[in-house]
Amino acid sequence: MDLNQDSIRDMMGSAWIVAPTPSIIYHKSGQSVMINTVARKLFGYSVEDTALVQEHYNLYTDESLKRMNAMPMIEQAFAGKKTQLEPIDFNIVDKYARPTERWLRLQISVAPLRVRGEIGEYVVAYYVDQTEQAALETQIQHNQAVLEQASAQQSRLLEEIEARSAPVVPIFAGILVMPLMGALDSLRAQSILSSALEQATNHAATTLILDITGVPVVDTLVANYLLQAIRALRLVGTDTILVGISPEIAQTMVQLGLKLEDITTRADLQSGLQVALKQQGLAIKAVA
Repeated sequence: MDLNQDSIRDMMGSAWIVAPTPSIIYHKSGQSVMINTVARKLFGYSVEDTALVQEHYNLYTDESLKRMNAMPMIEQAFAGKKTQLEPIDFNIVDKYARPTERWLRLQISVAPLRVRGEIGEYVVAYYVDQTEQAALETQIQHNQAVLEQASAQQSRLLEEIEARSAPVVPIFAGILVMPLMGALDSLRAQSILSSALEQATNHAATTLILDITGVPVVDTLVANYLLQAIRALRLVGTDTILVGISPEIAQTMVQLGLKLEDITTRADLQSGLQVALKQQGLAIKAVA
């Protein structure tokens, strides 16, 4: 080398030694000439280790840099062009340049160093430690994946609950019964509409008995969804018999001005089933 460490130190000044940015000066042979204080601490070297690191470590044989195909960019820096490598998972080596179990995520910039008015002999590499940031990003990605998985599981559970809360039961060829239980909101009513259409189509049903005996309250929005379901079922060739309308719900429907003239209604499931069977020319008879 043309310059010893004292000459480099004189050229760089004492401010570089204590600068807050970790940096190392390399000779074109690949050996490090000087390591500033924060770089030494970043890589975990003692003052006594520095001489051994400079003796054994070589930029061109670093496996982390080779794995990232960084050599062409380092060569560009020696040729006079400042370069910046992509963030790299850097395997820290010990004072004998042997890989350790310690890793850092580093952003490395390499700039040519002008010595005696000439470039090409030395470069200075600046290291930005992104290890904590990378760990945080990894944790965020993990948390997002967990949340997405939980959300997907919740959606599946909700779909299963909705399916079980509005089962469609085939009771005779072409006749289905959908008993509804509990409060209805717009979301569940929409699910009921989708389920009724799907099952009516799958079973080629001519009649679906919609039993709302277990529904305590029907508001305007839910009533409209039920009417939409009935009309949609009619479009796919399925007539709907609405059964189990309580006096309270009947009064609500009247007050809301909902017209049920074109919809078959019955007081209970038994009466509705009799109508459905009669439409197919069938009847339930007692066996003596």
